[in-house]
Amino acid sequence: MKNNFIKKIDETIISQIIDGDSNAYDEILKEEGFDINDIENYALKNFRKHSFLLKGYINKQRDNDLLEKASALLQSAIEKNIDKPISYLKSLIANNQFQVQYRNLDNLGIDEIKEIIKDQNLLELLEQLENDQK
Repeated sequence: MKNNFIKKIDETIISQIIDGDSNAYDEILKEEGFDINDIENYALKNFRKHSFLLKGYINKQRDNDLLEKASALLQSAIEKNIDKPISYLKSLIANNQFQVQYRNLDNLGIDEIKEIIKDQNLLELLEQLENDQK
């Protein structure tokens, strides 16, 4: 009985917090001598900071996923000897500083392919590779 009562109180407090009813908490903080505006400004700055960092992390993860997919598709194209992706990769090698390092495409591993294509527009590259494999 006592546990159910405490559980209901906890649920009520949590639902008030979720519903945005923070007036009671603001009053308690004011009574304790805290400045609500300072707290809100601090919370807003932290929210913006964490939101920015989270967006950056999500974008980095998305870029890594695209790089993985494009590398795998290029490696598959090399193994299947598909001309367009191979010529695209050769042009990237010729235009970059990788000319001597990656002469033989058959020996390229996934990490080498990632190194070659990492600065390219991965979305366009993926579309091109998927169209070429159809």
